[in-house]
Amino acid sequence: MKAMHTERLLLRRWEESDAEDLFRYARDPDVGPVCGWPPHQNVEESLSVIRNVLSGPECYAICLKEDRKAIGCIDLRLNGSTDLTDRDDECELGYWLGKPFWGRGIMPEAAKEIIRHAFEDLGMEKVWCGYYDGNLKSRRCQEKCGFRYQWTTEELDVPKMHETRTGHVNLLTKEAWTVRNSLLRFDNHDPRIPYYELMLEQDLNDIPEADLPEGYHFENYRPGDREVWIALEKTAKEFGSIEEGEAAWQRYYAGREKELETRMFFVTDEGGQKLATATAYYDIRTGDDGKTGWLHWVAVRRDAQGKGLSKPLITHVLQYMKSLGYRRAVVPTQTTTWLACKVYLDLGFRPIPRNAERNRAGWRIVKTLTGHPALREFEPVTEGELTAEPGE
Repeated sequence: MKAMHTERLLLRRWEESDAEDLFRYARDPDVGPVCGWPPHQNVEESLSVIRNVLSGPECYAICLKEDRKAIGCIDLRLNGSTDLTDRDDECELGYWLGKPFWGRGIMPEAAKEIIRHAFEDLGMEKVWCGYYDGNLKSRRCQEKCGFRYQWTTEELDVPKMHETRTGHVNLLTKEAWTVRNSLLRFDNHDPRIPYYELMLEQDLNDIPEADLPEGYHFENYRPGDREVWIALEKTAKEFGSIEEGEAAWQRYYAGREKELETRMFFVTDEGGQKLATATAYYDIRTGDDGKTGWLHWVAVRRDAQGKGLSKPLITHVLQYMKSLGYRRAVVPTQTTTWLACKVYLDLGFRPIPRNAERNRAGWRIVKTLTGHPALREFEPVTEGELTAEPGE
């Protein structure tokens, strides 16, 4: 068994010295039972599990690289160890993660690596995966990895828990995985993607929390920030030239600069550089109705992307909208900025129904590129559809 590495994780063989770490997380009643096994009662039980259960040829301890300590488990159950297939070129994926590490994207990161291993190194053609009814975290993880629903079984026996449950089974084929991987090589602002206008909305009574990383703070627009805004949007590829930026400013903001002093926000670093911006605005075509605010011109400077600035900025602007009395927020975007769509979806925005119906092909593209569980109603596109012009 060869260890595997991702950006943050090490996947390695379980060792008997892991017994205390295994017990630390496996004793939690929120961990094992949702997967179909009872909490561990002591370190001795955990040691026995390492020797007799976690000793399979493709069973790995999930570890953070910095300390190599086991925080979860992931495995591929080969033919003879799973009831989902009887073929040597198919396997079942199973996993669990210690509760302190939930919500950090660790499980999808580990799952994507072991899925790559299954297809590229082990020559698998299909990877199966299941979850019990109510285990939404597991379902979302599988959806993020590209698994597709296959069937549901009622009254499924769960022998270790001495009960029956409803179980759901998903599948990822090598063909679908290969197509998905080729599609995910697009830039976060990519003109090769067919262009569709997309509209999302969110109720401002349900704004998630997101804190700025240390060393950054919010600032409002000040007279003279026009050129800073244009340059920032240009580095984020919103404009191809300064002239395009000037034209956009003229269209949306010229004559409204006084409003921007309270409505336009920047994320600024300790050195005073403005790295991201967004505006709490309204539909300039119809005017401010006091009910629906528009999240306008969200951008993060190219060299500041990946630093965790966008979500805190957006939630800050949404909170300000709410303070102004708006009840609903709308954000316009497009398929070519598909990664921004993912950020909005992560924060609770959802496609406006009329837009979802009119530009369904666009939302199918976003579903394919992001695999976002909020878009489960949309079928993914093929690689050919992704590169075709709208209407072809």
